[in-house]
Amino acid sequence: MPNRLRHEVEQVLARIPIDFGGGCSVRKAYVMAWLIEHFKLERSLDIGVYRGRSLFPQAVAHKLAGRGVAYGVDPWSAAEADESDHAVLREQIKAFVAHTDFEQLHREVTQRVDEFGVAEHARIVRTTSAEAARQFAADGVTFGLIHIDGNHDTEPVLRDVHAYLPLLQPGGFLVMDDVSWPSVEPALREAEGHTKLLMRRVSADKTDDYAVLRKPGGASAMALGRRLDLMASM
Repeated sequence: MPNRLRHEVEQVLARIPIDFGGGCSVRKAYVMAWLIEHFKLERSLDIGVYRGRSLFPQAVAHKLAGRGVAYGVDPWSAAEADESDHAVLREQIKAFVAHTDFEQLHREVTQRVDEFGVAEHARIVRTTSAEAARQFAADGVTFGLIHIDGNHDTEPVLRDVHAYLPLLQPGGFLVMDDVSWPSVEPALREAEGHTKLLMRRVSADKTDDYAVLRKPGGASAMALGRRLDLMASM
């Protein structure tokens, strides 16, 4: 039931801190988890795991549905995390990267897989998104939902859109993070050329800043978009 799913998402996120490096809200996490549960998705993908605030709600949704796996792709690497395109945040980002222990973050995420009881429904892939895309394509792995939240510089986000749209199943959902960032907007426009925008939500305090798009092949986009808007406002 949706209320049970929302409760489980809240419980998981209460145990994962928010900081400068990542802060997926309960509302956004619930939207992704609901899509997984409602559409009975077999595989979902989180690009840019960090502490796992967007990965573990996906895994919980698969667990409650009794099916499927959430893949989490992240190199946990300072070199890959470094960004330069956001003029206002550039120095904060560089300071954050320089002082973050990525090895410790990776250990914490792998420990949470067992802590949250989702070992059968979460798979950690420690590599770059580009390398993971090549491996997924070679193995014939596709996804019902893909969340792009890796490096936010324009070139890497565009690269992720180009690499992962072919791995998104017909009727599948693409969720893009921080769509208000000027560096991300070109990738969002590119994605809109191949998908239908269901919802774009940017709250005043930017705790929510994302878009949900759907690849052709699904049912009524308008009705679904209205439903997601309602859920995201709760």
